[in-house]
Amino acid sequence: MIYVYAILAGPVEAQLQGIGGAPVGWVTSGALAAAVSDVPGEAFDEEPLNANVRDMGWLGPRAIAHQDVNARLFDLADAVVPLAFGTVFRDESGARQLLGNQAAALRAGLDRVRGCAEWVLTLHLLREPDAEDIAAASIPVQNLRSEIAASSPGRAHLMRQRLQSLERDESKRLQSEAATRALESLGRVAAEVYREPLPTDSLDVNGRPLLRTSILVRRDAETEFMDEIEQLQKRWPEPTYRLGLTGPWPPYRFGGM
Repeated sequence: MIYVYAILAGPVEAQLQGIGGAPVGWVTSGALAAAVSDVPGEAFDEEPLNANVRDMGWLGPRAIAHQDVNARLFDLADAVVPLAFGTVFRDESGARQLLGNQAAALRAGLDRVRGCAEWVLTLHLLREPDAEDIAAASIPVQNLRSEIAASSPGRAHLMRQRLQSLERDESKRLQSEAATRALESLGRVAAEVYREPLPTDSLDVNGRPLLRTSILVRRDAETEFMDEIEQLQKRWPEPTYRLGLTGPWPPYRFGGM
C-alpha cells in the first residue's frame, strides 16, 4: 500500500526513510507532489490499521517515523502540508487522485503556511494564587485593603469578610483573563492563532490547564515571537503558573487536512 506523509509544491532532493525504513518517494500531479512510501497491507489496510493504532507499542515507532519524515520535509521546503498519521491508499493512483481532487485546497494550504512554522503554547495553574498574588494584580483588592486599614476595628472586621469574597472573585477573573491576554499578546506577533479545546478533566500532570493554543509564526518573525513569550513568562511566573512552549513543528493544525 502507499502511505502519504505530506504534500508539497514539488519533490525535494533528499534521501529519506519512512515507516519501516522504506525509502520515501514521490507521486506527482500538476504542480503538487505527495511524499510517499510503501507499507504492508496486512498492517495498514483499514481493519488492521484501526486495531493497530490502539496498540502504543505498534503505533509509537511508526508515528515517530511519520513525524521524522515531515520534520525533514519542513526543513527542506518553504511550505509543506503534513497529513495525519495513517493516510494510506491501495496504490499510487489513489494518492494521485487525492492531489487532483483536492488541488485547490492543497494549494491554498501551502500558500497559508509558506515561510511559517507551528508552535504550541500551554498555560497551567500550578497552585491557587495566594492573597498577595491577587492583591498585586487587582486594583479593587488593593483599594479595599486600603479602606480596611483606615477603618475602625468593628467596620474593618466586616470589610474583611467582603475582602475574602472579593479575593475569590478576583482569583477566578485573573485566571480567566490570563488566557485571554496571552492570546491577545500572541496575536500581535503571529500569523494565526488557534485556541485548542482544553481537556475535559480539570487537572493534568502540570496542574490545571488554562490555555492550549497552536500558533502559526513566520520564520522571519521568530525573534519577535520569542521576545513575546519571554514577556508572557514574566507576567505569569512560576510557582503559580507554568507556561510551556514546543516547536517549531510542521504546520499540522494550519496546513494539514
